[in-house]
Amino acid sequence: MVITTVVLRIISLYFSVYLSRTVGEEGIGIYQLTLSVYRLGITLSSAGIGFAATRIIAEEIEKKNPREALRAAERCLWLSFGFGITIASVFLLFADFFASAFLGDMRTVVSIRAMAISFPFVVMSSVIGAYFTAVARVSKNAVGLFLDQLVRISTTYFMLRNFDGENLEYACLSLVIGGIFAEVVSFLVTYIFYNKDKKQLSHGEHHKTKLGGRIAYIALPVAVSSVIRSSLLSIEHMMIPRGLRKRGVDPSRALGLYGMISGMVFPVIMFPSAFLYAASDLLVPEFAAAGVSEDKRRLKRLTSKVMELTSYFGVGVAGILFGFAYEIGNVFYNSTECGFYIKLLAPLVVFMLYDHLADAILKGLNEQVSVVKYNIIDSVTSVLLVYFLVPLFGLSGYVFVVWFGEVMNCIMSSCKLVKRTGAPVKAFKWFVKPILSVTLSVTLTRTLLMFFHSAVGENIFSLIVAFIISALIYLLIMRVSGCLTLNDYKLVRRAFSK
Repeated sequence: MVITTVVLRIISLYFSVYLSRTVGEEGIGIYQLTLSVYRLGITLSSAGIGFAATRIIAEEIEKKNPREALRAAERCLWLSFGFGITIASVFLLFADFFASAFLGDMRTVVSIRAMAISFPFVVMSSVIGAYFTAVARVSKNAVGLFLDQLVRISTTYFMLRNFDGENLEYACLSLVIGGIFAEVVSFLVTYIFYNKDKKQLSHGEHHKTKLGGRIAYIALPVAVSSVIRSSLLSIEHMMIPRGLRKRGVDPSRALGLYGMISGMVFPVIMFPSAFLYAASDLLVPEFAAAGVSEDKRRLKRLTSKVMELTSYFGVGVAGILFGFAYEIGNVFYNSTECGFYIKLLAPLVVFMLYDHLADAILKGLNEQVSVVKYNIIDSVTSVLLVYFLVPLFGLSGYVFVVWFGEVMNCIMSSCKLVKRTGAPVKAFKWFVKPILSVTLSVTLTRTLLMFFHSAVGENIFSLIVAFIISALIYLLIMRVSGCLTLNDYKLVRRAFSK
């Protein structure tokens, strides 16, 4: 799953570079605005059912009751189909209202109507993905993910071949249509795999449970949180261009700045998280099983080790991104301004990873209500800060909002996780040593490459070499300092061999 996610992130990152050069920052801004409505539609359609499927299937398998796990998967699949059709109908009928009242740009109407078609396929695919996660056969889901990206990119590229650089409404629609084809193909393929795989759960004893109540108990808090947070996030994203215009920025430039941050800077910042986001999703069934078995020692040990390795990885990645931010901006987007904002936001990688990790573990431990509370607090605070700060300070105000929200959410989730599991926090070993190590590794790498700069120049090859050298020096320093041990390497190797 990690390998699949990383490869897909690489493809997605290069695709974002292609889009930035083809449709420009304003085009990316319009598409990102449309995506804010799309994410809200998907959240309303999914209603927390995918997470409920993961939890219930994992729990029933742990209890040696596979036929009930299969019944839960089927029930969740039909529920997601019903919700998907319902929300899609609403978006088709009220596309004009969403475009005018919320986005303030009528160029998005056709795209909103088109994207609604994909809702049922997206949410049903998420349930199938939840099933494969719960039964620990995620490789079958990987094929669908690869096809999704392949179809998405090829369809979009075909539609943008003759793009004149002026009709941004058509450019946005091209991206949406590419997504629709991708979601349909991905669903059909993964459903075929699911239909064959589910036969493995059709044998053995069957102890029926009240599935409706269990699904509602697990899904409702997640659904409420997701809907509120997605709504607030959509409002936040809609307010950013408007806030910039109030600051006196030209409307076209305002959309361009928004597109640069959301469609160009954040894909770079979020790229390294692919290594751990996939793994953290797999922790949901793992911790659900640990919670059922009530093995407190195992729970404490597992939580502590996961937090430790997340710190080492997050600090290392954040340090490398911070150290080579301007080179990344120039190589990928030919923009020093992009590099500047990558540098400002790079340290957030640590907080993002920790927040996602804590949320995944807490959900696995039936603490989703706490996750709901923290996410809502984060979203409400962010919307209020965007409303007041962006018109006053422009893009700098938005950067502050992102920082404040991520740090606050991370602290709340992590404190709850530590309290719930009793896992110890070793601040000096987990944070101070890695920060010093990555600072030294990046400094040594930059010094080393300085001698060869005139020969290799500033390009993707030299950037990759810099990343690899920095990572190797960082790992070496961490090993020498005693942070990483041979047991850690063995642990990672065993995880990838499963």
